[in-house]
Amino acid sequence: MARSISAHHGARSLRAGLTAGIAGAALLAGLGSAWAQASKPPNASNTPTPVGAAAAGSVTLDELSVEAQAPTFGTTGFVATRSTAGMKGNDSILETPATVSVITREELDVRGVQDLNTAVAYTPNVQAVDYPGGQGGPTFTLRGFNANNFDNVYEDGLRYGFNSFDQNVEPYGYERIDVIKGPISVLYGAGQPGGIVNLASKRPTFTPFNEVFLQGGNRNRIQAGFDLSGPVEGAPQFAYRITGLVRSADSQVKYTPDDRTFIAPAVTWRPDSDTSLTVLAKYAEYRGGGSEQSLPIVGSIIPSTRGFYQRDVFVGQPNFNTGLLENKEIGYILDHTFAPGWLFHSAFRAYETTSKYQAVGASPAATPASFLAVSVTPYLRDQSSQGLLADNHVEGQFDTLGVQHNVVFGVDFQNYYRRDARTYPNGYPLAVANRSIDLYDPTYNLAIAFPQRTNFSARATQQQTGAYFQDQMKWNGFILTGSVRNDWVDQRITSVFNFPNLPVATLNRTTVDQQSFSALSYRAALGYEFAYGIVPYASYSTSFNPQIAGQRADGTALSPREASQVEGGVKWQPPGSNALYTASYFEITQTNIPLADPLNPGFFIQTGEAVAKGFELEGKANLFEGFNLVFGFAHLDTKVTKNQSDPTLIGNRLANAPTNTVSLFADYAFPFASPLGGLRAGAGVRYVGARTDATNVDHIPGYALVDASVSYDLARLDPAWKGAVLSVNATNLFDQRYFTSGFYTGYVFEGFRRSVFGTLTYRW
Repeated sequence: MARSISAHHGARSLRAGLTAGIAGAALLAGLGSAWAQASKPPNASNTPTPVGAAAAGSVTLDELSVEAQAPTFGTTGFVATRSTAGMKGNDSILETPATVSVITREELDVRGVQDLNTAVAYTPNVQAVDYPGGQGGPTFTLRGFNANNFDNVYEDGLRYGFNSFDQNVEPYGYERIDVIKGPISVLYGAGQPGGIVNLASKRPTFTPFNEVFLQGGNRNRIQAGFDLSGPVEGAPQFAYRITGLVRSADSQVKYTPDDRTFIAPAVTWRPDSDTSLTVLAKYAEYRGGGSEQSLPIVGSIIPSTRGFYQRDVFVGQPNFNTGLLENKEIGYILDHTFAPGWLFHSAFRAYETTSKYQAVGASPAATPASFLAVSVTPYLRDQSSQGLLADNHVEGQFDTLGVQHNVVFGVDFQNYYRRDARTYPNGYPLAVANRSIDLYDPTYNLAIAFPQRTNFSARATQQQTGAYFQDQMKWNGFILTGSVRNDWVDQRITSVFNFPNLPVATLNRTTVDQQSFSALSYRAALGYEFAYGIVPYASYSTSFNPQIAGQRADGTALSPREASQVEGGVKWQPPGSNALYTASYFEITQTNIPLADPLNPGFFIQTGEAVAKGFELEGKANLFEGFNLVFGFAHLDTKVTKNQSDPTLIGNRLANAPTNTVSLFADYAFPFASPLGGLRAGAGVRYVGARTDATNVDHIPGYALVDASVSYDLARLDPAWKGAVLSVNATNLFDQRYFTSGFYTGYVFEGFRRSVFGTLTYRW
């Protein structure tokens, strides 16, 4: 990757006939969301297939109607054959030179998915950190590389967020989830090299589709929701969709709620067969606790002299801890075919978030060696953020000298602003050692007093503009893909430290960190399409990720992390089948990893390097009528290859990167006319091997979790109940205790416990 850097360090639709009665019925139904199994054939998607959509695998751009750009296109049951995320056009997954995994709406519903962590749980080499207290957004490890602060989460092709405390995800709002593995900066700009997770929003349908549901489960869970869509009466050019849910529930942690409200209205205007404009809006409110729930390994994985902690232990203050996250967003997606084979795509989103936490965090340095108690620090955290994101590109298809070209070129833009203010108790950090919780017999009698002034505040801005071009050329079965992109990035953070009770210079100062740089990314790939739907491929791709925190001893900003990947694999889509299988081998090298400067404490050098290489096998198939199968296997070898600061760390594994993972989920819907007609049942197992932390001091054992689902179409009992389905879902059915790597050495997070819920859904 070539790059030039100039761094500066300074002093751094709604339906017209939707009557009030219908709206009231929807509200009484709960304004909520459900993961119930639909009353539909086993291979049908929840959302009707777009009108005029051609058969998957036989589509060229000049054959596409604008509605074929909808996220459901190329999806049947559990299997997707096309993706807009892997190439930024509506392309065949078979011909995309990267590993692409898709979790369809039907799979999400059958498995009863309630969070993004569980959504990707059957996807090889994607590991999520479980936060049982519901703290902030999801954090993933993809192909061994950690991706936090939504580095790798996108919504409709635009980055979803920039900070874990500023954003969260409600899966009911999405039609499908695409996971693209490996470095993808060439299409999306800055990001970690393991890949991206793209959330495809539910969009209006011109075929009526409606559902409401009511759900209840363990931990006092009550949830209700609706998803209503169809053409606007009297205005056939318009379609609407409105999706919503409300939930009241406890979590697996004492004194910690898991409540939320979500609503997402959308309107599509289709004046002709060549143009589609969809406006999407969303409001979400997440209410949880304010404890990070960091637990020492001793007492969690290893018993202390008093055994193991209770599984619902609360590391916080019941009358103090609160967490509130509010998110608002609005945007549009425009597709216009302006000539045969040529399409203009424009997407835009503006969002605003606010979050308030009265939180408690662990203080590892002051925790007693016995681990019978944990030292903690209460604090107040008040944040807000705003973002503007846009992507405009042209897709085209043409032939030259017998070579078919499929091109995409465009410009995207991100502008992000964030404010963060934190206040600590009087006496921090000197009084930290006196604030502890006995995890075996917690009394929660912390005396908390806060100063009038904020102790730490920060203002951060980031702008990124990228220009990209891609050409996929096909000739006599050969598929050659070339992509190139350049980004221009500007970042600035102003931090104010104000601890007047401490005469420490570093805790009473103002700093400004800023940098400006450009980065070139590229991808080259070659594949060949054999008969019988077999496509082997090889690719080389690069990525970059900015680093504004920290600086070198000479005052210059840190260069972006850089990564490159070599990947080879084969994809197979047996003709006449509804199945897709992928096998791939990859090797990713990341450089410019910042390390502590051994000669200048508090500063950094950039000589760190890490390598992740491995093998993945994944399949999704409808093997015969009513039977769906999902399986995955991944072998991953990660290693620190350079570390000038501490050579003893060379050879260490990367954190939360298991060597082996295996997953299998099977689902069968009995023929409706059979004795068991109306019954649908599924079960799955997920095995995750042993992991470690960044120091390789902590060793976290592997685990296997079992999930199950069962549903019954009530029309089998009485035709008058057509459209009503009763379902029961369970995740971690046997309540297996497991852990993921925590924030600190010697600490872990407990994984998600057993969750069981029943759902009554009505669709019409």
